[in-house]
Amino acid sequence: KEVRGKGLLVGVEFDGSVNAPALKQQAFTNGLLITAVSADTIRMIPPLIITEADCDKAIAILKKSIGEL
Repeated sequence: KEVRGKGLLVGVEFDGSVNAPALKQQAFTNGLLITAVSADTIRMIPPLIITEADCDKAIAILKKSIGEL
């Protein structure tokens, strides 16, 4: 539904079709730490030394986790 944030602090709000706490757990199972800040919003806070390859891997894990839900 919406992506918002400043710098590397990114929040993603889903349209209700994705349960954020369940996504948080599935992403953790797949090796990605994210925070569920509400029923439909996740927050990602990567370290300042993150590489482009790390970002690509995180997005791949996030997509996989959403697909598994």
